Amino acid sequence: YQRRVHGGSKAPKIFYVNWFLKSEDGKFLWPGFGENSRVLKWIIQRIEGTGKFRYTPIGILPTVDGIDLTNVDVSKETLKRILTVNPQQWLNELPQIRAYQTFIGESVPKEIHWELTQLESRLHFAIEDAPGTSSRLKQWVKEVASLCKPDHIYWCDGSEEEYHLMCDLLVESGTFVRLHPKKRPNSYLARSDVSDVARVESCTYICSKTPEEAGPTNNWCDPNEMKAKMNALYDGCMKGRTMYVIPFCMGPIGSPLSKYGVEISDSPYVVANMHIMTRVGFNVLSAMKDDFLPCLHSVGAPLLPGQKDVPWPCNKTKYICHFPDEPCVMSYGSGYGGNALLGKKCYALRIASTMGRREGWMAEHCLILGLTSPEGKTYYVAAAFPSACGKTNLAMLVPTIPGWSVRCVGDDIAWMHIGQDGRLYAINPEAGFFGVAPGTSDFTNHSAMETLKKDSIFTNVGLTPDGDVWWEGMTKTKPAELIDWTGQKWTPDCGRLSAHPNARYTCPAKNCPVIDPNWENPQGVPISAIIFGGRRSTTVPLVTEALSWQHGVFMGSMCSSEQTAAAEGKVGALRIDPFAMLPFCGYNMGDYFQHWLDMGSKLGPRAPKIFYVNWFTKDSNGKFIWPGFGDNSRVLKWICKRIESDNLGKPTPIGILPSANALDTTGLDISQDIMNALLSINPSQWLDELPQIRAYHAQFGNRLPEALHHELTALEQRLHFALENVPTTSNRLKQWVKSTVELCKPDHVFWCDGSEEEYQLLCDLLVESGTFVRLHPKKRPNSFLARTDPSDVARDEKSTYVCSEKPEDAGPTNQWSSPAEMKAKLTSLFNGSMKGRTMYVVPFCLGPVGSPYSRYGVQITDSAYVVANLHLLNRVGFRVLSKITDDFVPCLHSVGVPLEVGQKDVSWPCNKTHRYICHFPEEPSIYSFGSGYGGNAILPKKCFALRIASSMSRRQGWMAEHCLILSLTSPEGKTFYVASAFPGGCGKTNLAMLVPTIPGWSVRCVGDDIAWLHIGQDGKLYAINPEAGFFGVAQGTSDFNNHSAMETLKKDTIFTNTALTPDGDVWWEGMTKTKPAELTDWTGQKWTADSGKPAAHPNARYTCPARNCPVIDSNWENPEGVPISAIIFGNRRYTTYPLVVESTNWEHGVFLGSLCSAERSDKPATADPFTMLPFCGYNMGQYVQHWLEIGQKLGSAAPRVFSVNWFQKDGQGKFVWPGYGDNARILKWIVGRVQGQSAAVVESPLGLIPKADAIDTLGLDLEKARLESILKVDKELLKKEIPSVRQLYASIGSTLPSKLNEFLNELESKLK
Repeated sequence: YQRRVHGGSKAPKIFYVNWFLKSEDGKFLWPGFGENSRVLKWIIQRIEGTGKFRYTPIGILPTVDGIDLTNVDVSKETLKRILTVNPQQWLNELPQIRAYQTFIGESVPKEIHWELTQLESRLHFAIEDAPGTSSRLKQWVKEVASLCKPDHIYWCDGSEEEYHLMCDLLVESGTFVRLHPKKRPNSYLARSDVSDVARVESCTYICSKTPEEAGPTNNWCDPNEMKAKMNALYDGCMKGRTMYVIPFCMGPIGSPLSKYGVEISDSPYVVANMHIMTRVGFNVLSAMKDDFLPCLHSVGAPLLPGQKDVPWPCNKTKYICHFPDEPCVMSYGSGYGGNALLGKKCYALRIASTMGRREGWMAEHCLILGLTSPEGKTYYVAAAFPSACGKTNLAMLVPTIPGWSVRCVGDDIAWMHIGQDGRLYAINPEAGFFGVAPGTSDFTNHSAMETLKKDSIFTNVGLTPDGDVWWEGMTKTKPAELIDWTGQKWTPDCGRLSAHPNARYTCPAKNCPVIDPNWENPQGVPISAIIFGGRRSTTVPLVTEALSWQHGVFMGSMCSSEQTAAAEGKVGALRIDPFAMLPFCGYNMGDYFQHWLDMGSKLGPRAPKIFYVNWFTKDSNGKFIWPGFGDNSRVLKWICKRIESDNLGKPTPIGILPSANALDTTGLDISQDIMNALLSINPSQWLDELPQIRAYHAQFGNRLPEALHHELTALEQRLHFALENVPTTSNRLKQWVKSTVELCKPDHVFWCDGSEEEYQLLCDLLVESGTFVRLHPKKRPNSFLARTDPSDVARDEKSTYVCSEKPEDAGPTNQWSSPAEMKAKLTSLFNGSMKGRTMYVVPFCLGPVGSPYSRYGVQITDSAYVVANLHLLNRVGFRVLSKITDDFVPCLHSVGVPLEVGQKDVSWPCNKTHRYICHFPEEPSIYSFGSGYGGNAILPKKCFALRIASSMSRRQGWMAEHCLILSLTSPEGKTFYVASAFPGGCGKTNLAMLVPTIPGWSVRCVGDDIAWLHIGQDGKLYAINPEAGFFGVAQGTSDFNNHSAMETLKKDTIFTNTALTPDGDVWWEGMTKTKPAELTDWTGQKWTADSGKPAAHPNARYTCPARNCPVIDSNWENPEGVPISAIIFGNRRYTTYPLVVESTNWEHGVFLGSLCSAERSDKPATADPFTMLPFCGYNMGQYVQHWLEIGQKLGSAAPRVFSVNWFQKDGQGKFVWPGYGDNARILKWIVGRVQGQSAAVVESPLGLIPKADAIDTLGLDLEKARLESILKVDKELLKKEIPSVRQLYASIGSTLPSKLNEFLNELESKLK
């Protein structure tokens, strides 16, 4: 055994003879003696490869006409009898053989035991009694034999002896040339027919039920029609040949991810290659049940009796047919590569892709490699490249950067599934490599060359005079002469290639010196990144990271490459090859794209990052400018760094490219100019290519996912932006962006498209930079925690200016600065402020896009944190840009921390020395410098939506107010909309989302912070919420006091300055009754319940989309707004002000609004008129006058105005009113008053107050006396309040309408 297997071709053939067979009457059937020379003659012929033979379970026997019977008295019938194997007799004898081996004991080699088992299996097959063999398989083999009519049937056992037998037969038939046993041990050269050299895509069919299921990129034929055609071709196609039954497994045997198949073929070349490329034989049969894929193949060249075979039988008529609904594969006419090795592309890609779609996994044309860092961390990467674009070279590359190593899992196909931990895993379904030989060398792929040193089959390469192989690119010096792939003499100057461009090698993966130790892990390997690639001489940069999984799918859908020799077609022509799967996708590619998108949805945040590479950029002289091969490890290193969230990328219109010096080029002789060329994009070239991509996508019709339409449109817009072909009619916007770039000097400019992919990209960038911590994907999906600099945690009112033309226009409640002086100061600060950063241009809309009451703006910022928050709080991006004319508000913001080249950024950049938040109401415009936090930096919020909008509204006749908007629906189904103004931290969001405690009533939220109110065509007051999200105070928010808010925060939320739990969730004071044992606090330090400091900052915030709110009102984005029935002003006062008071009219309601105030702890009450003191963008006196004027316009249609105070305390300091959901009881009373119900009220100095009986207290544990105590005005306390109100009015100055002083005097008089 050792000599045969390891001695190679020098080992003698071994035969077994028996001259002594007898007939039933005891006479010898063979004459023996000198006639034995006739058997010896056949043995000699076998040694020389000419003897006629047939396969049997016990070995190779002569055919009846293979023994020379000339002049011997032995009939053919007798010879046939003595050349017959009786399987049952052999099976009866095996127990004796087994007993003898047992008697010898452990010294019997295990290989001999294995041979006995294999013999037993073959004998059972011969009598169709193979134990455990699928009944379906037996029946199918019987049917195929009946159809194809082979001379013999051979069940492949998968043994090494069988492989050598096949190779010997192929040498004898002239198909194989045995290579020099020392130069290439156990290796062979095959030469195919010149017409059978590559995949025949024109003859490849997907025979699904309908052509739509196959799609426009596949050839389709009706399955019944094709079956009839194939059966006609198969009828008798194996006459004169042996039919090989090859059980095979794709993937490690026994893996839950593997699949089984059986190929029937009449080609020993196929059997030999299948031995290498898959797991074959009896061990597969024992694992396989009825669930296998039937694969039928024939070269289509039957032999007549006595007809001599050719070395490479094939037929000019060729079909490779896939029936995905059965499923099965049928191939006819070709003996080459994937046309005949049906476990490869036919099963592992075309059929498996349809299986994967049905079963929730993916079959992809991908290599799989493991990349290990110097620190010992391994990253597994799947990469999809069209054939001959360097897949195998990449799978086995030897890195040129110290400390990094690559190991190969597979070089061609990956089956990827979602593991139990939610990550993507991959197995290599193959057991060998079937690679393109030309171009493979010790320089380009040393590992492959080492693998090919033995046990390999080469097809269509050149043969050297010393019995070795050669192909173009294998060595720098060409051999002086060869035998080329067609069998002709070849010299370097003959004008022909020695090897076919698609010449191939087949070799076992186990021989690869860099095979990964996990390459046969039955669970697969975890995939950290997916790489797409193509062979492009221009346009596509060296490496690009996708903005998101969806964007990555779009990148995969537009993979393109210059045509290779691996398939039919004009070499060099550009063809789009989505996912490198164009020839291999077994169903409609539009559905295939959707399957990728669906897999991304299932993976969520655990989805691998997606990249696109191009090693093949050329200069103007046609020379490659990237060294490639081992130096591609430099790109892989950058990819690993990106996986680890290192901030080494820069956004571009096509995706994220490496930032300056991000690629490790140590020791690489490459200029900076070349690196710039490799890592830059030409937007014009990309735009020129988009029509071809659009036309390609169009062929899929309505099966193309809408997401890819969106991605293509967004790419086009970004490219136009890069060329300053901004798709906007606003020349003012273009000029402003241009001048801002010149002033701030950013490294990059990024126009925000507003897409979900963009938001995910920004969040990823913020995670990489350390600004964000990604929260647990199951506890808080798509949510993040940000920690600010401790100096940047709240509104910076001392740095907030209203820069009106005159100080009196700003009024005494605002800080004022001369516009010219402030502009000069800001220009100096902004000069170069964005160096080293990206400048984001964010078009936004306040209010529903297209509403006549909405307003538009554009914020320019260098903070990705700001952009991410804008995504949640506003309508942003291209859909807004299309609406913007010259009438927009420019909002310029910078954190004020430029970066020098190579300087590492901090996680929260801000300028601690200079901070300004400046409003220029006459222009109008907003400038913010130095702070990255909240309303200081998210300029559409308080800066635009209140300060600037309040001055706009005064001029235009509407109101911008610091109000929530809610709807209250009665049990009868009548809905009332209410606007309510409360000072910060006084429960606005709780009220906006409250869950009523009185049966039958419901509350829905329109907005929780800002209301823009206008007079509608019917003369009533209407309101829109200009925002699209909530930016609320986290502290104190809980399931008890605001269940709806807590539900909203369960996903898609940015938390700022809260604490982080050990299991990756957030926490803040008041969130739960029990404090966690330990946390990481808002400053990033360890926190325990007894640490004596807050875990979350008191002003910790959340940002979340309003659409996620479970009680969002159905009219929250109504472009006309909602009709306001009541306006409520709120106070936070422990005494003095009653629970609720109704104004006597609109003017009196304005007076009540001017009295708004709040107190906290032991601090005195702070006045906050209309809760607008920090937010009114002009003189407060004029603001009050504007309220009065709006009331005059409304007349009798004006809403009723109320004032509430939930916060009165008793003598023990306890709140009297329960608040929260019970506030609905007050709202119910207010609605009754709106409807004109004559509920009992009493007049008070402040206004109308309900009697205790008028409040619905059913089910409320509150004594009537306590309720009465908070429903009355304490005259003495209110009298003490008068001087502070007079002082407030005096501070506002002469612009304050006299009406307010009249009301104040009247109040004072009543109190006396």
